[in-house]
Amino acid sequence: MKKRNNLYWLWLLLGLVLSGCHEDPKKIDINDSEESVENTLEPWQEGYFDLHHISTGRGDASFFVFPDGTTMLFDAGDLDKQAFEAQVAPLKASNPKPDTTFTAAQCISRYVKKVMPKSKQPVIDYAVVSHFHGDHYKSLVSLGKGIKINKLIDRNFPGYDFPLDLKKYLSEDETFQNYLAFIDSSKVQVEALIVGSNSQINLNHAPNKYQDFSIRNIKSNGTIWTGEEEKTFEYFKAEEMTNFYKGKYNENPLSLALKVSYGSFDYFTGGDNTGLQGYGLPGWFDVETPIAKAVGKVEVTTLNHHGNRDATNEFFIQTLDPKVVIQQSWCSDHPGQEVYQRLIYRHKDAPKRDIFATDILEETKVTYGPWFLKNYKSMHGHVVVRVYPGGNEFEVMVLNDGDMNLTIKQKFGTYRSK
Repeated sequence: MKKRNNLYWLWLLLGLVLSGCHEDPKKIDINDSEESVENTLEPWQEGYFDLHHISTGRGDASFFVFPDGTTMLFDAGDLDKQAFEAQVAPLKASNPKPDTTFTAAQCISRYVKKVMPKSKQPVIDYAVVSHFHGDHYKSLVSLGKGIKINKLIDRNFPGYDFPLDLKKYLSEDETFQNYLAFIDSSKVQVEALIVGSNSQINLNHAPNKYQDFSIRNIKSNGTIWTGEEEKTFEYFKAEEMTNFYKGKYNENPLSLALKVSYGSFDYFTGGDNTGLQGYGLPGWFDVETPIAKAVGKVEVTTLNHHGNRDATNEFFIQTLDPKVVIQQSWCSDHPGQEVYQRLIYRHKDAPKRDIFATDILEETKVTYGPWFLKNYKSMHGHVVVRVYPGGNEFEVMVLNDGDMNLTIKQKFGTYRSK
């Protein structure tokens, strides 16, 4: 009997030791560094620079309010969850936010009207289309019919001929044809992005008051800023792409890219720009490396291509060296595991990066496991970066995307700009 009791206690002790070697995923709190906050986002004030990454569950949509009240929309995507999942099974897409009664355009429109400066009529001073994929611009036409857009900027107006005749190639693409019809029928001013310029997108109301605020156009198509004055270079030609794709092309590496600066604060966003090297890909597929050389260090960056594995290469993330990373995600393969590993890797004395996502699917969490959960500050919600006057300090706030009340779930910071 004594020998049997000893065996029992031995097994019990062994079980306790082994259980201590593995963290229970249910006990992991990905937000353990901050307390939950339940109040409404305070309105923008003059001098603030607000960057809203809107969670619609249906693609990218960002809305910025500059220090003088000038507004800019960067992308306004949409996608059909059912059609997408049928086409790419077994991948899953996010559920529409805040629910299925809202279209993506309605969600973006209501959000934008709530955070727009109250002294202004509802107007978007600049609407920028990063590239012609539906999850980045499909909602723009509907949105533009409800909110006035003063200036529209894309990668290829007016010819739409890079790297080939898009009007012909995309003749059966309903989203692109609706976009062209909107340009023809509306009174909106349209321009192609001028790479290298830091004056095409500027402050419309008080430019002299905030001379430390600027937006530098980094890239469009195969043209990239050198990092000096307004000089650019051609990284690849149209025929290089169409030859590689045998008469077709890839829209992602053609995406626009912008760097926004306010005092010491810098921010990068770049649509679906790619950075994968090797694996039979041509050297020009890696547009992130020359982009990173031009951009340099930033405080905040969005992830190119939603964090997909063909982007956010090691040189890009190490060169930009952001403190805050924002992943605009809506699919179960966002992000690639190797991308995530590059994000969380840091030198011994380097500070930890704070990673925020608009929506990480449950399938992704189950597949990747506890190590993945532990390194996100937030996995769901609108992600708002508020930069305070002068650009020396900023905060990150995560808003509930289950309604349109702009309720703050969590607040992070205050961060100091480098």
